[in-house]
Amino acid sequence: MALATELLSDRCFGDFKRLIYEKVGISLNESKRCLLSTRLSKRLRALGIDDPAEYFKLVMREGSEGDEMQELINCITTNKTDFMREPHHFRFLTEHCFPAAVNLSLKGEPRKLRIWCAASSNGHEPYSLALTVRDFPAFDPSWDIRILASDIDTRVLAKASEGVYPADELLVLEKTQLHRYFDRGTGSLSGKVRAKRTLRDLITFRQINLIESSWPIQTKFDVIFCRNVMIYFDLPTQRKVVEHLIRYLKPGGFLMLGHSESIQWTPCPLRSLGHTIFQLS
Repeated sequence: MALATELLSDRCFGDFKRLIYEKVGISLNESKRCLLSTRLSKRLRALGIDDPAEYFKLVMREGSEGDEMQELINCITTNKTDFMREPHHFRFLTEHCFPAAVNLSLKGEPRKLRIWCAASSNGHEPYSLALTVRDFPAFDPSWDIRILASDIDTRVLAKASEGVYPADELLVLEKTQLHRYFDRGTGSLSGKVRAKRTLRDLITFRQINLIESSWPIQTKFDVIFCRNVMIYFDLPTQRKVVEHLIRYLKPGGFLMLGHSESIQWTPCPLRSLGHTIFQLS
């Protein structure tokens, strides 16, 4: 059974559109009807359901916390990412953020650094952050450094926590980084690599829905990466998420957005440093 776009009627598309917006904040316009149909078709085939309206009833019957709601979320989220994507952000860490943290430690501040990757997808970004941390010479073992990696998609979180990737996805890394931080797979893992424990030990993976009114986080961060997320939200949701993120930044902390994203549309205590880097005043 292949779900054709026309089978997703106006009413059914409207039902899914409202549900997805309410649950995860993703705003689907008419141009996304075909994409939604294609992604739903895979789940319908797995369940042996022919009618997307029946699938919608199943999701609603189980409720907002049901397993099928999570499957729906996993179906519709986009997970395009690469290692060291938008490399100027990682250069900013090593040239500005990390030296600033070291200077504060020399003035008596705790040797502590907290980074949040708020859309970790398949894990390329948090592992890129981890190896950037490990490559910074001043961060000796006395430093308390943690990276929180979150996503709403449980499937990609499970993949990310394994830290296993096709070797050709790491060609962007320097050879010394590849040897230092990744093990080559053998047997069934031939052609793949796995992040070494020195990277994995820095990262905690957790499911977090950015549009929820409260997050299970008890700390503030020196740096928050929330890249290529805002493009899926409408303006009111963008404002809500950014205002919430700001509450989890330390004074002087940094927020990194994607290359096509901006927060110039709303007054907030962030100043632009260029290249979609913002600092909390």
